[in-house]
Amino acid sequence: MKQQTNITEPSLGPLAGAPFATGAIETETLELLEAWAREDATGDPEKLKDAQKELDEFKKAMNENRAACGERILYPANG
Repeated sequence: MKQQTNITEPSLGPLAGAPFATGAIETETLELLEAWAREDATGDPEKLKDAQKELDEFKKAMNENRAACGERILYPANG
């Protein structure tokens, strides 16, 4: 027998209705992203080459998938 599941909206718990200072969350997020960028920064040519190859493969796969679905490509080839 199949069991019926009830899907409900997730509860925000204690954050529901909590007032946030304008810009506070965005500032904290940007600071975190900057910290991650500093941690990941490298001058190693081999790591940079690998990262570029991975990015190029990702862009190619995204373009192929979107083209197959009849959607515009996101990453046009550099002329």
